[in-house]
Amino acid sequence: MSSQEIPDPIETTTSDGSHRPKRLLRSPRTWLAIGLATALLVGVGVGSFFLFSPRKTLTGRTTTAQAALGTQTASVAVDGTLSPRKQANLNFSVSGEVTKVYVKAGQKVTKGQKLAKIDSSTLADAVDLAEANLASARANYSDVSGSGTSAAIKAAAAQVDSAKAALSNAEENLKAATLRATFTGTVASVDVAVGDQTSGTGSSGSSQGGSNAGSSTTTTTTTSSSSAQIVLISTATWKLEGTVGAADLSAMKPGQAATITADSTEFTGTVSSVGIVATSTSDGAATFPVVINLSGTHTGLYSGTTASAVVTTGTYDNVLTIPTAAITTANSLTVVTKVDSSGATTVTEVEIGRVFGDATEITSGLSAGDTVQITYRPTSTSTTSSGSGGGFGGGLGGGLGDAGGGAPPAAGGAGGVPGR
Repeated sequence: MSSQEIPDPIETTTSDGSHRPKRLLRSPRTWLAIGLATALLVGVGVGSFFLFSPRKTLTGRTTTAQAALGTQTASVAVDGTLSPRKQANLNFSVSGEVTKVYVKAGQKVTKGQKLAKIDSSTLADAVDLAEANLASARANYSDVSGSGTSAAIKAAAAQVDSAKAALSNAEENLKAATLRATFTGTVASVDVAVGDQTSGTGSSGSSQGGSNAGSSTTTTTTTSSSSAQIVLISTATWKLEGTVGAADLSAMKPGQAATITADSTEFTGTVSSVGIVATSTSDGAATFPVVINLSGTHTGLYSGTTASAVVTTGTYDNVLTIPTAAITTANSLTVVTKVDSSGATTVTEVEIGRVFGDATEITSGLSAGDTVQITYRPTSTSTTSSGSGGGFGGGLGGGLGDAGGGAPPAAGGAGGVPGR
């Protein structure tokens, strides 16, 4: 072999003269070097991706606002449902079998119109008997008036009075055998049918303007609509029945103005009543009933419709306010960032008062015309690139750790080589 020839390091000659590839033998030190080199190449590649790829950086948006004196309005939000201001829950107050039902739900009626009737034959007989008893009492009084003693005359007169009361009661019962509309309105529900037996223990009642007031042809006791045989409502005037929390109760008073929204339509109204007996919600919080009367008459509204109201609880003049977003805390102090005419900023302690929607009253620390800084901070700082960065850190760290141990990992990775 001449000095120009270089032996092929990857072939060897067998005893029969053929050639086969020569096996490369590598020491553990060689494997370690390969692993380190591979990890370095992967790290450089991924690092270059982060270095040269465009990344979106989320930063806060800053603006300014001025402290201003003005008139502010305090308000309380009320959620509830609409219901008619005038409603009568009618029941027969005498017993008997229902023989006629003259109306159905949704029907318009006028005051005094017949709604339903029970068998009145027994009641008519009672009237006849009461009339006869009264006639007898009067005759007896005439007999004793001329010749009887003073005591006998007084007793006869008392019998006449008793007979008159019995007749009046019998006539009222006969009148109550027919259920009539107590005002012009609409029949909301009918829960009685021909053949039903009435117990006579029920009562009829009506309510108006958010407060219950007994008013019917039979008795002055108000009943709930769920137990009424016929419910009559007026669809001209309405009210919102809602609730407020304990924190807002002290600010609520009858007569306060309100703006009511129902079915995307706004109405004006006035607080009619504010209850002081609490009811508990499902989460245990105490709420108090509030009734708001809608002003004027309205058509196209329906009982049970969800509605909301904003009640004006106070109007205040010469109040210094800034946007609530400009206020923050630092070291347990309430502070704002004040901006001077040159643009320099100073963290300034302030004292706050009432909150009016998105504005807060400043009672000390600022003057009218002072400029404050508002920083709107991003809600999230995650980006697509940061997700890739997490994979990069884990992969490189695992590979180098295995290489440092002097043996290749059992499985391939960013910094490893196949195990033998």
